[in-house]
Amino acid sequence: MKTITNEKEYNAIVKRINELLEIVTDENYDTIPQAIELDFLSDLVEEYERKYYPKTSPYYQPVELLEYA
Repeated sequence: MKTITNEKEYNAIVKRINELLEIVTDENYDTIPQAIELDFLSDLVEEYERKYYPKTSPYYQPVELLEYA
């Protein structure tokens, strides 16, 4: 599985996740291919954040919070 290796990749993937959140909804989640991409990228970001932004960090902002930003 691919992993995020630096902050530039992380930021680009977070940007793409935010774009996908505009497309993927609860109503269409099971029917559009973008949902697979969203799940995959979210997993990558979650792994990266666990490693580089532990919950004790002042920069901690898990993907779940981005949905409501």
